[in-house]
Amino acid sequence: MFFYNKLERVEKKTFTLHFIYSIIEGVVVGVTLMNEFVFLRSLNGSEFLTGILFFVSVVVFLSLIFFNELIRRINDKKKLIRVTALITRLPLMLFVFFPKQVNETGNLIVHLIFISIFFFYFLGTTITLPTINLLLKNSYRNNNFGKLYGYSATVNKFAVLVGTFVFGQMLYQNYFVFRFVYPLIGLLSIVALFTLSSIPFKQTEIIIKNKFVTSLKNSVKRMYAILKNDKAFFHFELAFFSYGIAFMITSPVITFFLESYMALSYAGISAYKSAAGVVTVLALPLLGILSDKIDPRRFGIINFSAMLVYVFFIMITEYIQQYTVVANIEVYYTLVIAFFAFGIFGAAGVLSWNIGSSFFSKNANDSADYQSVHISLTGIRSLMAPIGVLIYTIIGYKYTFGISIFFLILAIVILMFSTRKK
Repeated sequence: MFFYNKLERVEKKTFTLHFIYSIIEGVVVGVTLMNEFVFLRSLNGSEFLTGILFFVSVVVFLSLIFFNELIRRINDKKKLIRVTALITRLPLMLFVFFPKQVNETGNLIVHLIFISIFFFYFLGTTITLPTINLLLKNSYRNNNFGKLYGYSATVNKFAVLVGTFVFGQMLYQNYFVFRFVYPLIGLLSIVALFTLSSIPFKQTEIIIKNKFVTSLKNSVKRMYAILKNDKAFFHFELAFFSYGIAFMITSPVITFFLESYMALSYAGISAYKSAAGVVTVLALPLLGILSDKIDPRRFGIINFSAMLVYVFFIMITEYIQQYTVVANIEVYYTLVIAFFAFGIFGAAGVLSWNIGSSFFSKNANDSADYQSVHISLTGIRSLMAPIGVLIYTIIGYKYTFGISIFFLILAIVILMFSTRKK
């Protein structure tokens, strides 16, 4: 890579380790993107429990209020990441004991165990995400941060694409192949996190003066102070909150729409997701460079606009269902446009959501607090996920998608207002 020789020694090592981590973890994430379809189709899970599965994947971020203080207190970040890897990834081994088939009504015990296993898996993210930002912010110079993160994110998204496509094709041949694939990705994720933990990190030893409960209150006060004093960051988070409501409302409902209403096969679902992944891979390097050059609020407008287009074209697919058949896959024209926009959203979103908050922080130590605010608010707005399923149950797909579009427009307006206010 032409830029590699221009990096400082610590940046080179950090980038190499983060790059390797991004490839391995990308495959893992690609497989987990099919979770809800596995739950619905292979295990005959109900739409209500599928909504709960999606809900637990994001509500865990509420625990960041607790984990932010824990992360701050622990000097040995390497040990923290490795212990997290073992505790949250080893439960995936239990999938080898899952039944080879289920009846038409499914099995409630199996469904609850499935949800519980992935609750632990996603709980690990609440520790690794802010820690990753802390490690990278500590090693990368500000003018390289977005660019280097963008390169790693690009290869990550390519790995996600491969993981989703291959797993989708495997499920098309055998609905219960997940019994072996999930334990495998558990081991891969442990390897990935152990690699990540090797990133060099130097932190001044923290002297604990207060009890944990007192420090926890102080942590909440610090996060509140950040929102109160940094108006630009407050506007950024307010817009993200509006967008987040839209995302939480529609994500499980789009799964129902593709699986139940459109009756897409595993091969078809993975094909659309993989096509979106190709767009993401191609867009990420350019958007990574752009994210270094423009206000993160303006970058957020790109992110939210792409999702708006995605939801809109999913919505009108209920009425416009022209398609052509390619390799036994029904290619709907509106879904092609929708997943193209989703690819752009995936590229802009991974940058805006993961590192957007870091651009507001003044130094490496602040970046963890900023990201904790960001992720904690994600947990709060995750409470909207079950409401999305309820809205869909009462008024159907069209109005659920319409409400989502309203909140996306509101998010864009907030950011436009904020950038004009400087």
